[in-house]
Amino acid sequence: MANAWRFVEKHPGFRLAKYEVGLYQDLWRWLRGQTLIPTGAVALSHPPGRLQMLGFITSVLVIEMVVVHLLLPTRVLRIVALLLSLWAIVFVWGLIAAERIRPSYVTNELTVLRRGKTVFVEVPMTVVRSKRADRTFESAIVISEGELTVGGPAGTDTLLVLSEPVQASPDRYPWQRGSWTEVTRVRFYGAASR
Repeated sequence: MANAWRFVEKHPGFRLAKYEVGLYQDLWRWLRGQTLIPTGAVALSHPPGRLQMLGFITSVLVIEMVVVHLLLPTRVLRIVALLLSLWAIVFVWGLIAAERIRPSYVTNELTVLRRGKTVFVEVPMTVVRSKRADRTFESAIVISEGELTVGGPAGTDTLLVLSEPVQASPDRYPWQRGSWTEVTRVRFYGAASR
């Protein structure tokens, strides 16, 4: 029985379903105003633009629900389409909720850059040689030439130069494992970290 359960846990469909259930839990936590950061940590502000994007996507999904309702001929298809559209709205709000309740944060010992449950890098403060304002308009989360860029809608505004390399991972789907690489520079949006 244990072998069968281990097989089920490794299946991508199971990991995806587990991730989706976690999104609904995160949405509930966000509605209750919870933030999941360690005691004494300072949360970095979220890059502006994410909630506006959520509002836009929600509007498009609502318009799509109305249009599909008018176009579909049978009542059963209309109900199925309505349920799928409602599920899509809750799913998208859950994705944003996962980011909002798990912000990147800074402690006296560590800077952690993440998006939801996906951690890109943990930088010990002991290896930070310098920290300065350095604006870019990179929106992707990538590693290039020993530099991790955690971009977003507002780009990046902070550069950490490290005295020793740390392990970092580029963007990936939340249910995938990271491909870790050493970096010596980290760029991110950290307006509140100054």
